This record gives sequence, C-alpha cells and structure tokens, in this order.
Amino acid sequence: MTRRFLFMLIISAIMFACGDGTTKKLVKELNSSYDNEGKEVTLTCYITQNGPVIIKNGTTSVSLVYSNMQQDAFAYAQLNFGKEANCVWMPEKFRLEDIEIYDNTGRKYGVNTEFTIKGIVHYTNKNWKEELSQADKPGMFSNSEVFKKMREKSDNDNKKAAEDRKKKTGDPNDYSFEIIVNDISVAK
Repeated sequence: MTRRFLFMLIISAIMFACGDGTTKKLVKELNSSYDNEGKEVTLTCYITQNGPVIIKNGTTSVSLVYSNMQQDAFAYAQLNFGKEANCVWMPEKFRLEDIEIYDNTGRKYGVNTEFTIKGIVHYTNKNWKEELSQADKPGMFSNSEVFKKMREKSDNDNKKAAEDRKKKTGDPNDYSFEIIVNDISVAK
C-alpha cells in the first residue's frame, strides 16, 4: 500500500511538472474546435526543434513541448528567424544546445528555458477541402495526369482520416494548429 501511494505521488509530481494546467487546458480547447482561429493566445512551454530547419519568408517552424525532457510536441509555432528580439536561430546542422531563442528584449536563451509565448492561432487544415478543390483550377499542373492522381489520392486519404477521427472522437474535423508567435518572454 505504501509503495503504491509513493508511486502515485511520484507520477503526480512528474505530471504536474510537465507544463502548467492553464496551457494544457487551452491546448485541449484548441484541439477541439475552430473557435480560436485568429485569436491571440498565451502558452507556457519550452521551444525546441526536432527536424530540419526550413526558413520561409523569414520564419521557421518550431516545436512546443511541456517539458524540456519531452520529445513530442503538443503544438507547433512559427517564429521569426534571426538573432534579434522574439526570434529563434540555429545553424543549418545543429544539436539542441545550438538553438538560440531571443526573448522580447533580445536576450538570448537556450532550449532548457521555459517561456511564455503569445501569438495568433492558425488552424492549418481547416479548409483542406477548399484548398484541394483550388488545385483543379487551370494552372501549370492542372492538366497533368500525375498531379490529378496525386490530388485524388490526397482527397481520399483526407476523407479516410476524417472518417477515422469521427469514429474515434465523434468529430471528423482536423484541429491541427500552429501559433504565429509575436512575443516571447521567460516564464515566471
């Protein structure tokens, strides 16, 4: 009995240490409806990168995690790329300790720092049906049989995924989102 209680106490402490309750509640809400599209949110998290660095229009995608020991992201964010305030920087080939995160004052931190980020919610798959149908409009690849087959496969895959989500959760929508970050500060 004492061992079981001690085990449960340790598990509870670990769960409590991995992210704050407010952020977890908000993430659950963000993953259940499109109501927050375009709204500013505040999350407490660690910022990391688990894949290649891709810079597009001066921004890069990073992973948001509840704990600096965690690998799986609970969300993704778009951050400005550079060595100035509210930016992230990493070399082309990097280790986690090479990642530099600059807060709203321009002060540099690493991935072992917990941050409070503010940003705008963007649901990345909200309009997948409309975006896929746009691909059928005249353009460079619209008459290519290869691209028509690719669009058809993508449409079928998305429909199957929606059916699977509906069976699992009762809701067919894909609530994948990213945060367009506009402010980074060290968590208190």
